[in-house]
Amino acid sequence: MPKASQLSIEEVSKILHLKLLGKTVKEISKLVNLSKSMICRVLTGKTPHEPKLRSERPRVTDIRSDRRIQRMASSQKMSIREITRASRLPISKSTVHRRIIESGYMIHAKMARKSPPSKLHISKRLQWARNRMSYGDKWMADLSSEEKNGTSMDQTGI
Repeated sequence: MPKASQLSIEEVSKILHLKLLGKTVKEISKLVNLSKSMICRVLTGKTPHEPKLRSERPRVTDIRSDRRIQRMASSQKMSIREITRASRLPISKSTVHRRIIESGYMIHAKMARKSPPSKLHISKRLQWARNRMSYGDKWMADLSSEEKNGTSMDQTGI
């Protein structure tokens, strides 16, 4: 649940001082620019004056780590996976992505693109596909063999 706004010590002391001077709650609320209910809470002592600590999960990264992550993403143009490995913290890729988004950098425009597959990789993929191809797709194998030989269907006269 959201927490009520906390008053500073100066505001509380000003409210208490005005009450000692004999001002009414309505007059104090106009002078301090707060609601009458807030003034009543301060005067009756129902609200603590110091801000409470929130019980939430602590952050994995501190400010220095956040800046380091942002620097890696922007100037060094590292990918999220590379940043996760380079940082010596046990953080996830989603945490790294969140820190970059918080910084306001457009990570997607600055990241280096993946290099295209090599000719060896393409030939291995074709070989894999040929090995798993059914007999009904035999024409595909004939087409790829023609590409290797450098002949086309127009040159063979078929």
